[in-house]
Amino acid sequence: MIVLVIGGRAQGKKNFIRETFEVREEEFDCDIGKNRAVMHLEKLIREQGKETVLYKLEERFLKGDCIVSCDEVGMGIVPMDKKDREYRDDVGKVLCEIAKRADEVFRVFAGIGQRIK
Repeated sequence: MIVLVIGGRAQGKKNFIRETFEVREEEFDCDIGKNRAVMHLEKLIREQGKETVLYKLEERFLKGDCIVSCDEVGMGIVPMDKKDREYRDDVGKVLCEIAKRADEVFRVFAGIGQRIK
């Protein structure tokens, strides 16, 4: 099963994942590796680029259960810097691709998760 959890910074996504999906601390990963829950996808996109992250996610999805967590970065002020705008757009595009494939999508706000798919 593929699950996407989105929400603002420090809104309780990790606790929501821990409680809802019974994910242990050692199952969290800050990369697209073998662990069950991928955290900080937005950071990976900035460091590795959209195409690399999409490629790694495709490989990861083939292996089965995966929970992906990402901060929403496109709901605030539009950045003045072109590179920052491109980054924001890349995060949004990756999230759209994951949401299409995900079995479930949740948005977490103030520690409360709402199922949107």
